[in-house]
Amino acid sequence: MKFKLGDTVSFLNQIGEGVITKCEQRRYLVEDEHGFDDWYEERELVAKNKLKIDGVQFKDTSAGAAPRKDNGASSLLEKDLHFNKLVEFPKNFSNHQMLEIQLREARNFLDRSKKGGNKRVVLIHGVGEGRLKEEIHTMLERMDNLRFYDASYAEYGRGATEIEFY
Repeated sequence: MKFKLGDTVSFLNQIGEGVITKCEQRRYLVEDEHGFDDWYEERELVAKNKLKIDGVQFKDTSAGAAPRKDNGASSLLEKDLHFNKLVEFPKNFSNHQMLEIQLREARNFLDRSKKGGNKRVVLIHGVGEGRLKEEIHTMLERMDNLRFYDASYAEYGRGATEIEFY
């Protein structure tokens, strides 16, 4: 077998990468960066080699959070959930897939922010038809130890939600 469980691979005939979660003969179940599983033949995958380079800090593209100054006191992290900011080819996804990816990104961002000791963050969801905002608020209502409200209208218009952890 060329690949083993946990290997990161990219795809020969499509954009993206994933992690091998199951091996059967020369077929591999790969979970892509959006959380979707699919089977691939060995010839359809390319190994992604990880280089070990000491002293180099790599940019964390998964976080996607930009710090903002909050009245000069502390930094306020924000996550832009506009779909074209999350994936390379947004037209390749159904509305349901887009919403699932946006919600997973929001949840991961909130988990990382809370673990990182941030007290306040902003999720930028845009205005649109309001479906993403509605789903985010539903998700936040089910979470403990936080409160949320519309972010500053002056900075974000009606397209963002601010979350405070306590």
